Amino acid sequence: MSKKIALACALVFCGVAHAQSSVTLYGLIDAGITYTNNLTGSAGNGSALQFISGSSQGDRWGLKGAEDLGGGTRLDFVLENGFVLANGKLGQGGRMFGLQSYVGLSGPWGALTMGRQYDLIGWIFPAYAVASNTPAGLLAWSLPTNAAGGYTLDNRVWGDEVDNSVKYMSPNFGGFSFGAMYGFGNIAGSLGTNSSTNFSVSYDHGPFSATLAYMAIHNVTTSENSVEYAGGAAYMIGKVRIFGLVTDVQLSSGAKQRATTFEGGAAYTLRPDLSLAAGYQFQKRNNDVGSANQLTLSADYFLSKQTDVYLVGALGHDYGYGAQVQAGYGSVSSTSTQVAARVGLRHKF
Repeated sequence: MSKKIALACALVFCGVAHAQSSVTLYGLIDAGITYTNNLTGSAGNGSALQFISGSSQGDRWGLKGAEDLGGGTRLDFVLENGFVLANGKLGQGGRMFGLQSYVGLSGPWGALTMGRQYDLIGWIFPAYAVASNTPAGLLAWSLPTNAAGGYTLDNRVWGDEVDNSVKYMSPNFGGFSFGAMYGFGNIAGSLGTNSSTNFSVSYDHGPFSATLAYMAIHNVTTSENSVEYAGGAAYMIGKVRIFGLVTDVQLSSGAKQRATTFEGGAAYTLRPDLSLAAGYQFQKRNNDVGSANQLTLSADYFLSKQTDVYLVGALGHDYGYGAQVQAGYGSVSSTSTQVAARVGLRHKF
């Protein structure tokens, strides 16, 4: 359960406190054991049994606050830290608040936020992805787009944290809403370099929800611009949630790599404390690099509203020329097929 920090504690972070202000501490920790076969390594090819944290969801803690400004307007802020439970190190390149750090205003007119934020792909589309509708997380994060062939694209369902960004999310209009986001490149003499543009349109009413989105990134580091189109939908039928997602990611220069990923699945609430799920992903690529697919199965048992134990199994295969599949993280497979299984414990506060 989220814990309301007392007014005296809020003074430590803010310096000034108001009766209408609140600060909430929240977080998530995930730990487990993962088995992966066909791994390549310095000691030769083989299987591995590893302790890995932040697999289902990344380890994090954060502070989120709000102040009532009157007239229906509110100030909001989020400072979110990502870390590695296994060794205590900071994530996101050692940033203190590498996952999110933004401030903004919200009201009947929508929400306007500024800072380091998730792009709209990462903000909305996990609702339709195998990785987040199951406890699979990184094991179903994305197909590796032929690690042996050098492809670097994936479905980008987790999106990116965008520095120097301004994001607007509209209110709900009869089930419809939209979002827009711009990331400033902050490069002298070049307005567009290292910038990003992002738009989304969503519908959410009753058991059905759907989203379409577009994102363009002008990358100064790799000199390659990327464009992504995404569409997802979900429908609730009794105790079953059916979900699906299509993403198309393209690089506009060089070999003009392109990867289109289709994924979908279903999650069934067998009991209030037990959920079973299955998901399938298929990816096709250009430049004769072939395709890949993955099947993911999971069971999630809730010890409480905040704590669960889960079991995940994944089977991936890459059909590309000289292909080597890779299960979410770790070493590339020594063959075109890889199996991974994980048992984990997750707690949210």
